[in-house]
Amino acid sequence: MREEENDLQVLEIAVYDFDLNLLPVDARSPGSERFKTAVERYYADQLHGVAATHTVSINADTIRVTWRKSPAQDTVEHAVAALQKGDYRSGVQILEMLLPSREQDADVHFNLGMAYSDLGKLDKAVDHLQRAVALDRTHVNAKVALGVAFSRRKEYERAASVLHDAVLNDPDNGYALRNLGAVLMQLGRNKDDAIRYLSRAVEALPNDQQAWCGLGQARMDSGDFDNADVAFRRVIDLQPHTPMAEMAKEMRSRIAQQNFRRRKEGGVRPDAVIYCVAALRKFAEMSPEQVRNVGVEIATVGMNGINVNDPKSKYHLRTLPGVFTGLQLLCYEYVAFKQFAPELDIGFDLHREYGEAKTMMSAGL
Repeated sequence: MREEENDLQVLEIAVYDFDLNLLPVDARSPGSERFKTAVERYYADQLHGVAATHTVSINADTIRVTWRKSPAQDTVEHAVAALQKGDYRSGVQILEMLLPSREQDADVHFNLGMAYSDLGKLDKAVDHLQRAVALDRTHVNAKVALGVAFSRRKEYERAASVLHDAVLNDPDNGYALRNLGAVLMQLGRNKDDAIRYLSRAVEALPNDQQAWCGLGQARMDSGDFDNADVAFRRVIDLQPHTPMAEMAKEMRSRIAQQNFRRRKEGGVRPDAVIYCVAALRKFAEMSPEQVRNVGVEIATVGMNGINVNDPKSKYHLRTLPGVFTGLQLLCYEYVAFKQFAPELDIGFDLHREYGEAKTMMSAGL
């Protein structure tokens, strides 16, 4: 594309370079009338609100589009709006149309680089984001996006360098802080720095699940399990039904398991053995369906987290009378699942305590 006098914009593209996936299935035969109509409609849709006037001409080999910009809306804004709606094909197409006439525009390169990065076209993403940074050294968001693209290419040293520069430019930029902390964790060093940056990230982005999950993982890696658990609980509280929340639940389960075993390394927990014995005795009086209902209800309660290591935490069940601690609930769940679905892993290992309980029951103790 080239920019001509009077602000006339011109795009020329070979017919066979046009992405047929942008057209309806029945209009993908170049040279057909349906193809011509669909291409004209496509560009009319793309230029709506952007162009004051436009023309589309198609011959056997070339598609030629001309337009004059509308004063009502900048074309980059139109492209960004498409990207924000998840319409990457349209957004990228508009930005690529703009590129020859706005080669020195950092925002065009930034948005195109962001789109390519999200689409997994990381080499193109890096090229455009580096161009955006070269054009505007103060463009912090471009530096953050470039750091993310490097990280996605697993070039963590380069990612750390550019993200550190972004933080120096804008010390309160939560996304720069979050991504720098994550990259330092990938590098496997500077654990204290990773925690420091991620702690600042959650201050700047208090409702960001990714920042809180990163902080939880960093604290867990450093052995600070209590504060890691706090961070993972925050992830779940923010949005309990996301993949990030599921990861946080798994991490909390690992922390609970580690804390559970900390008291007596390699041995059994006598209190858990007693709870398993109580469960075996109780379930012996119940039907298989009743046992299953107890196990399923406890598993449902566990989706919101069960505090295993605090005896002061109390729980109630609809399927079983009484008041239970978190450890009691897990013991009852473990025993229940062993009876109706022994192949399933409840995410908490009580096989030693369960085995000891069965031995005691067999001995009549």
